[in-house]
Amino acid sequence: MSEEKKVSAIVVNWNGMKFLPVCLDSIFKQTYKNLEVIVVDCASKDESVSFIKSNYPLTKVIELKQDFGPPYAINLAAREAQGEYILILNNDVYLPENLVAEMVAELRKDEACALNPVELNWQREYVHSGIADPWIGRYLDKIIKIEGKSPFYPSTACCLVTKNMLLQNPLNETLFMYEDTEWGWRLHLKKIKIKVLPNSFFVHKGAGTKLDCSPKQTYHVGTITLATCFICFKVRTFALVLPILGCEYLRHILRYARRKNFSSITSYLKGILNFFQKIRVFAQKRKAVQRQRLIGDLEILKIMIGSIGFEKEAKRNWMPSLPVPGKPETSFIRESVYSE
Repeated sequence: MSEEKKVSAIVVNWNGMKFLPVCLDSIFKQTYKNLEVIVVDCASKDESVSFIKSNYPLTKVIELKQDFGPPYAINLAAREAQGEYILILNNDVYLPENLVAEMVAELRKDEACALNPVELNWQREYVHSGIADPWIGRYLDKIIKIEGKSPFYPSTACCLVTKNMLLQNPLNETLFMYEDTEWGWRLHLKKIKIKVLPNSFFVHKGAGTKLDCSPKQTYHVGTITLATCFICFKVRTFALVLPILGCEYLRHILRYARRKNFSSITSYLKGILNFFQKIRVFAQKRKAVQRQRLIGDLEILKIMIGSIGFEKEAKRNWMPSLPVPGKPETSFIRESVYSE
C-alpha cells in the first residue's frame, strides 16, 4: 500500500468556541492519521484561542488581529500548511470518523478536482451535493433542461483539494464571504472538475440558514451576485444576464420584506452599492480571470443549467441509499457562525 499523503485540515474560526468541541473532536477522531490541524482565528472576541490551546495542543493556531474573511484565512493557512492535500472546513461541521480516508482515496484517483461529500444539516436532512448555480442556472432551467454531471461550485464547508491546486487557484480575497460560487466558476473556466462523493456525508450546522442572515451577511450577499458575474462572464454575456440578476435581487428584497426584516433590506442595498464602489478592484480580478479562461460562456451556461439537474438527481439517489446517522452527543445552539 502506498504511503498516506499528509492532509492539512484548515478550520476558519470567528467567535465560534461553542462549535469547536464537536468540530475538532470529529477531526481528531478520524481513522486517517496523517493529519495536520490548523485553526485560523479571525480576531475572535470569545475564548476560542485559549480554549483550543488548552484542549487541543496538537492544533496549530494562526491568530489574526483583524477579520479579513474566510478567503484570506484559507489562502494564508494553505501557504503555511505542510500537507499535500488541503481539507477546507467550517468551524460548525461534524465529520464521520471515516470521512477523510474516503475523501483522500477518491482524490488520489484524480487530483485535478475539488471534492465534496454530501452535506446534511444538523437534523440529518439532505442539503446538497456540492452546490447548484444559485442565480442564473435556476431561472434558465425552467426553460431549458440539461443533464448535468457536476455541481456548479464546491461547498467550502468541507472540501478536499491538493495544495498545489489551491495555491494556483486561490480564493478571491476581495469577496469577504460566500466566495465559493466565484471560486467554483473559475475552476470550471480552467476545466478543473468539481466532484461529489455520493455515499459519504458531513454534517453542517450552518447549512440552509440564509433566511436568518445577519446584516453582515446580507451586505455581502448583495455584493457577490453582481461581483461574481462581472468577474467571470464576458462583458456581452454579463449585459445579457443583467435582467435575470435583477429578478434575483428583487426576489431577495421581497423575501426580506415578507419577513419584515427591513434591516436586511438596508444592508442588502448597501451591498449592491458596495459593488459599484469597488468596481475597479473587481475589474482587476476580472482581467486575470478572463485571460486564463479555457472555455466560453455558452459552455458555462450549460454547466450552470446542468448543475440544477445534477442536484435533483443527486438528492433522489441519496435518500434511499444511506441510513440517517445518529446525532453527536454535543449539540450546537441556534446561532449561525457569522451572526452578530
